[in-house]
Amino acid sequence: MSTGIVMLVNEFPPLQVGGAERQAERLSRYLSLRGWPVWVITRHQRGLPYDEMQDGFRVIRPATIGPGKLKTITFVLGILWRLWRLKNHYEILHAHLAVGPAFAGVIAARVLRKNSIVKFGNTGGEFGGILNSKKTLRGRLRLHFIRRWADVVIVLDEAMREEVIRAGFDPDRVRLMSNGIDAIALSPTDIKSKPRSTTGSEDRIVAIFVGRLTKQKSLTTLLQAFADAVQLCPSLHLILLGDGPERANLEQEVDALAIREHVTFAGYQADVTSYLPSSHMFVLPSVAEGISNALLEAMSFGLPCIASSVGGNVEVLDHGKYGVLLPPNDVNAWAQALEEMAADSSLRLEMGALARKRIAEKYDLRAVGMKYEELYQELLAERRMN
Repeated sequence: MSTGIVMLVNEFPPLQVGGAERQAERLSRYLSLRGWPVWVITRHQRGLPYDEMQDGFRVIRPATIGPGKLKTITFVLGILWRLWRLKNHYEILHAHLAVGPAFAGVIAARVLRKNSIVKFGNTGGEFGGILNSKKTLRGRLRLHFIRRWADVVIVLDEAMREEVIRAGFDPDRVRLMSNGIDAIALSPTDIKSKPRSTTGSEDRIVAIFVGRLTKQKSLTTLLQAFADAVQLCPSLHLILLGDGPERANLEQEVDALAIREHVTFAGYQADVTSYLPSSHMFVLPSVAEGISNALLEAMSFGLPCIASSVGGNVEVLDHGKYGVLLPPNDVNAWAQALEEMAADSSLRLEMGALARKRIAEKYDLRAVGMKYEELYQELLAERRMN
């Protein structure tokens, strides 16, 4: 295999990153193991090298200058310069999220006669990539060039497909793909019935949330529901694994609801695998989602999942067949679901087993990675014919 792939992403591990960036990392590792030459071009951050090898692929971080928009402009120019220098080593540019690197990618692909792919993270509502891009002139220009020049646009669910088509994208160039995880590595060796000792008591039923503490995650709804649920199930305990701009507000909400003894703010954790096996359920109350890495990981560990019926959650849980789907922002529905899950250990075990089965069958990285390889080969074949 000699054809190279360049991944374009705004941020990349070891930074604290979101689901799209984690997927870029996993796919890069998978492809390099399969023999594809892979480069990742991402934003430079202080303390990180400008160029390094990581898990078999090369990570390049162009230098940027100045604050705000100037920093973004110099980042895009740095991407273009690196893509020009690497032009004889790759044929496919794969951008993760429709932001600055995607803009650079479709321009470079057009000029250098390469193939370009842009993957949307989530759509719909105030947190969707389409709507956010339309709010600014820069965003509208970016969408215009992606719509006109990207060979393929990746979406994660049917709702995302419909939204990008409504935004003017050619339906023939919109592809539905899943996120993936290593279902073998992320699997429980022993499904424990007891929570972590950090919760303060071994008889507690632990619900865990993993993700950024942002408004998109609607954690205020979760906390209010939790306050109701613990009235009937005092053994319930909530772990919030993550950090973000809403943490201070959420801490205040916990105190106002008088549930401090039932909630643990565990902060950001690079490795969640020590928390998931000893939790009893996973919760994801977001008002917008793509395909959540945290949800996939929890299911892989055999945790029963309660999630809002938005975005990729509906697809992953197959309309409630493999977990509980609830309306977003519905405190009463969430409180009732928490109570029922906490009270019924048989339900937790049954739903957890179904969740694990779902991951193994559809979301294992090997199956997802193979579909990406097929897409790359298809694009390469089309270009050779032309």
